[in-house]
Amino acid sequence: MRLLQAILILLTSLYCAPLMAQEGGETPVVVHGARTDGNDKTAEFILDVAKPVGFSVFALEGPYRLVIDLPDMTFQMEQGIGLVERAMVKNFRFGSFGHSGSRVVLDLSKPTKVVKAYTLPSVDDNPARLVIEMASVSKKEFAEQALRDVIRIRADGKRDTAPVAPSATVDKEADAVEDSRPLIVLDPGHGGIDTGAVSSSGAHESTIVLEFAKALRDVLVKEKHFRVLLTRDRDRFISLGGRVAFAREKKADLFLSIHADIVKEHYVRGATVYTLSDKASDAVAHTLAQQENRSDLIAGLEIEETDDVVADILIDLTRRETANHSALYSRTLVGALKSSVRLSKSPERSAGFRVLKAPDIPSVLLELGYLSNKEDRADLLSDSWRDKAIKSIVKSINKFFAKRSAQSSGLFLPRSG
Repeated sequence: MRLLQAILILLTSLYCAPLMAQEGGETPVVVHGARTDGNDKTAEFILDVAKPVGFSVFALEGPYRLVIDLPDMTFQMEQGIGLVERAMVKNFRFGSFGHSGSRVVLDLSKPTKVVKAYTLPSVDDNPARLVIEMASVSKKEFAEQALRDVIRIRADGKRDTAPVAPSATVDKEADAVEDSRPLIVLDPGHGGIDTGAVSSSGAHESTIVLEFAKALRDVLVKEKHFRVLLTRDRDRFISLGGRVAFAREKKADLFLSIHADIVKEHYVRGATVYTLSDKASDAVAHTLAQQENRSDLIAGLEIEETDDVVADILIDLTRRETANHSALYSRTLVGALKSSVRLSKSPERSAGFRVLKAPDIPSVLLELGYLSNKEDRADLLSDSWRDKAIKSIVKSINKFFAKRSAQSSGLFLPRSG
């Protein structure tokens, strides 16, 4: 049953949003405001929009959430508006989701059922509205309607009962044909509805790491030694599993996930390189992995309880060989960075990051620095610091593949299998 539920959510996220985006037109519709009316038993969530658009809504548990998928929208309102976070709504967030859609996620204080959903046109001085009526229900009743009951509403306010047709959208980044150069996949963390860490000055991790990844890509491409792809090239959400799947589909030779997190210990600073491990190397690594692994939950996706592909292959030689190559690149990257940027006291760490779980691709997570630290924050926003860090990363990649090339030539132990 859970597998079926997960498939339904995936289909909704992949297929409904693009179809609704077409219905809404090429120009994003503006969202002017949001509010919740009611109490802890019955309530309405309302979005004020420039014109009615189609949308879909479904519920999730663990924690209880209501997820609203929309076409590509422009949100001209602030996060955390007080008029929303009341009644049975504890918190809400919004942003881009997927290639051509947006998403709103409501964190709920209790199990809740969608009673009715509809759109209202603009009347007199009142804006058009998207309305979702909800009511408190028992855990049993919630379980019966959650996930399975995806409600899709057309722009005219009527419920859409037509089957969802698969989208014909194709990723614009085509595979390189007959190009034997190593492929580097750069993964700017977070994006869209999931901003990642936010500093006290309002700097968003998702923006910082995207700009860094683009600059790193440009330098690598200019050298012409490697092919380079980004898991995302704009402010949009990509699931953790989607990032790994993208790298595997493209047959990446190296996966580098880039982050700039916040930790409670404000004195912690400096670049850190993480590799995958079932057991975290220390408390900071454990906390950071837990924090990063919640990315899908924040964006309104169901968290997978098991990872059968990884579990089955962990004892395989391929998994162990990949882990060795990941460790080799981690050491190489740390060695290159130490001559140009500040490193943390323990620059090589490990933890159970879901985004590093490709069984056949050397993968590391680079923490550029911590937005919770004043000195790191200044570095992360500095062009000169970024240029130094990128120069060192490029050096590390060149050195890593030089070692891999020598290995494949027989100067090191041959690849197993």
